[in-house]
Amino acid sequence: MAAFKAQAHVKTNCPFSFKFRLFVTEAGLEDHVAFNVLDVLAPGHGADKAALRDRIGHAHTFPVVEIAPGEFMDDSDALIAYFAKAHGIDTAKLATLAFYRDGLFPTFLEMFRILAAPLGWIARMGRKPRAFR
Repeated sequence: MAAFKAQAHVKTNCPFSFKFRLFVTEAGLEDHVAFNVLDVLAPGHGADKAALRDRIGHAHTFPVVEIAPGEFMDDSDALIAYFAKAHGIDTAKLATLAFYRDGLFPTFLEMFRILAAPLGWIARMGRKPRAFR
């Protein structure tokens, strides 16, 4: 019987999903994690998210990874710590992850915090800014 391969569910335009995928790539764990990308622009995006939530049994954040059959984990930092420990990886030695985590990632979060209220207003009007589609 083949060994279980973790199933990562990531969302396009999600800085947390990108951080986890960047870790997997830089750490060389592509053979241990399969990615299922949920495209926020796809017509069935809402149904795909709902089906995933039903499968997990509760609300979750992205990325969410099935780390063992029927066992799910979310939170990008927790996932990075889990996979780093399981594979003996020192995340301090992953320069590209550090570059993203310490530079671009906080900038994205700050931009989101600043834009959250205006974007919420735009969404309530039935529109979605192009960058968030």
